[in-house]
Amino acid sequence: MLKILSFIVMVIAFNVHADSDIKFSGYGSFVAGKVIGGDIDPSGEKEFQVDFYDYAFYTEELGLEQESLVALQMQAAINDKLNATIQLVAKGADEWSPDIDWAYLSYQVGTDGSLIVGRRMLPMYYFSEYMEVGYAYPWIRPPANLYWWEITQFNGLTYIHTINFGDWTVNASVFGGRETQNNIKSHDFWRNRGGYYFPEEGNYIAGTADVTWSKILGTNIAFSNDWIDIRASYFSTNYNTTADIYFIDEFDLDGDGVIDQRIERRTNPDGTPITSGDWPLTDFGLDFFGLGGSFTFEYVTFLFDYNYVFYDDGYGSEFPTYYLSLVYNHDTWQPYVGLSSAKLKLTKDWQGFGTGEAEEHEIFTVGVRYNLASSAAVKLEYNDFKDKGDRLPWYDFSYHNDAQLISLGIDFVF
Repeated sequence: MLKILSFIVMVIAFNVHADSDIKFSGYGSFVAGKVIGGDIDPSGEKEFQVDFYDYAFYTEELGLEQESLVALQMQAAINDKLNATIQLVAKGADEWSPDIDWAYLSYQVGTDGSLIVGRRMLPMYYFSEYMEVGYAYPWIRPPANLYWWEITQFNGLTYIHTINFGDWTVNASVFGGRETQNNIKSHDFWRNRGGYYFPEEGNYIAGTADVTWSKILGTNIAFSNDWIDIRASYFSTNYNTTADIYFIDEFDLDGDGVIDQRIERRTNPDGTPITSGDWPLTDFGLDFFGLGGSFTFEYVTFLFDYNYVFYDDGYGSEFPTYYLSLVYNHDTWQPYVGLSSAKLKLTKDWQGFGTGEAEEHEIFTVGVRYNLASSAAVKLEYNDFKDKGDRLPWYDFSYHNDAQLISLGIDFVF
């Protein structure tokens, strides 16, 4: 479906009349980072996770590609009501392989409405629309323990309506669709560090996990004036993850009670891959609630983002997360501090595992942004990750361990 939508948008965009309005723009970031302290985690390394979507993390070795990226966007005005948008993003964490992040058509409905068809960002976080545009916010990155979902885009429909009254602008939207990510890195990354599910039967084959969010349905409303910007969001979806698995068949060829041969079996009799089935940890409903915003005063800006996610899975998992940040307002220098917190609460005693808080961690952030020009900024940042999830005799769901990171980056737009 994505390929079809992208092809349609590209064909329309490149076949508009010569006098049509075509605009090219883009953005990028080049970031270097290094873990400077902390504890060894289950991987045997001191690691600091900075991107859950692409599963980028720093170690004690200086890293240059984990967060570096370049994006190119093209917008074409097909007529006075219809526009096409395509955005390509190439990331160092993904071996600089370009992906289509956005591919949609936007049609103006009346004077205040807009209907969007295609692929775009899922409006879940306060910074969703420009989550990867580092120049758009003061820090090097939003905190990874808040912005941690493996799915951040979706394919579907969105209707946005704008209302202006006095000094206020209200944007309300409804949206629906689905998204699938194939061969995601999350399961390999976290399974090797003690987390994520194992198939109910069989053995997991690395690199084959797929995640689908189907029946996405939600709403988003934002209120803003010259110093207040508040956004609330809600959506529900069905979460499903599968992976290719294999079995080991054992044979006692001479009947002496000793296994003489072991054969790995990866396919069904018809030759198709054997796939893990659905069970309460891999197929369930998900509800997302979000509230974020900013308050801009003369000398400081206060930013916050709060999310609460409910899983209707075997554990009845709940994820309360938040981020608070203060930024000093200056034309050239912008020092900032921030604190993010994330927890995992288990509310159902599934298979006798028990209930309670199974994961908790915080990230303290301090840094400074220096504006080189109207289109580029340099940032220096320190992050301190504290793992508070070890609840003996509980299993430690955090599988992170404490870590401290120093990073330097340059963000730009063009």
